[in-house]
Amino acid sequence: MDLIRFIKEKEPKKALVFGMGGGGDIVATIPTASLLKEFDFEVLHGSIVWDRYVVDPKPGPRAVEELENCVRVNETIAIANPETRANGVQLTVSKAAKHFGEVVCLDITKGAEKLAEGLEDFMGDEISVLIAVDSGGDVLAQGFESGVRSPLADSISLAAASKIENSIVGVFGFGSDGELRVEELLDRIAFQLKESGFLGCASMSREDFLLMKKLTEDITTEASSIPLKAFEGAFGMERIRLGRTVPVSPLSILTFYFKSSKLYENNILAKSIAKARDIEDARKKLNSLGIFTEMDYEFLVERKEIKW
Repeated sequence: MDLIRFIKEKEPKKALVFGMGGGGDIVATIPTASLLKEFDFEVLHGSIVWDRYVVDPKPGPRAVEELENCVRVNETIAIANPETRANGVQLTVSKAAKHFGEVVCLDITKGAEKLAEGLEDFMGDEISVLIAVDSGGDVLAQGFESGVRSPLADSISLAAASKIENSIVGVFGFGSDGELRVEELLDRIAFQLKESGFLGCASMSREDFLLMKKLTEDITTEASSIPLKAFEGAFGMERIRLGRTVPVSPLSILTFYFKSSKLYENNILAKSIAKARDIEDARKKLNSLGIFTEMDYEFLVERKEIKW
């Protein structure tokens, strides 16, 4: 498997695995971290700092400057602990830190280029592998899919990751966010096979299942919870927020891995915002393509024009 060859060749044995879509995506980092640990890697868990409106009522992601009780590393990276807050709000990163000890916070408010610079500075010569993990698979979206609801976070994360030399994107919980249909996901994976961007896939283990189950007692997530039901033998369709239905099957417990540079090459959304000055500029660039983002949705909720 190309993924195993990639991992085995890297030195030093230290990796950063982060949830690229925010919120509960950090739960999806566990199977990948377990795989890396099988090859003697020390693993840091991370996440972009963007929670669903029910957790953090401020629309959009948080900047590192907004984080209280954390260790600021650089302009876009900070280290959260269980006491980290933003304006008194207990974020997912601080809830996850109760389980991991600390969590690496990635600030996407300043755009993909600044995030990539921050990551390179943070990784230095000590961290040899970066893996961005998405729950559900909307990072594979091209923008024309009717179900796409949250393209902004994934696009910035992908654009930033693609600039890091030893970086991979993992897609966990096949279709569990309800944004891409099964045939759309399969089409994008097939395309990456054709382009030599696919690196293989790996299953979550029972140990992963138990750790993820414990983590979801504190963390609000739907997309990262679907694989838990699949691991327990559920099969069929499950209804999640906003009335969307998602598949639950053995595919749900797999993580599909891709070269981030290859995924970026063929991703219209990530390329369109790659040079955006900040999160607002990126949002407007996607809007100009006729794409409604998760940030637009949160603004409408804040103005009470729609209900969460």
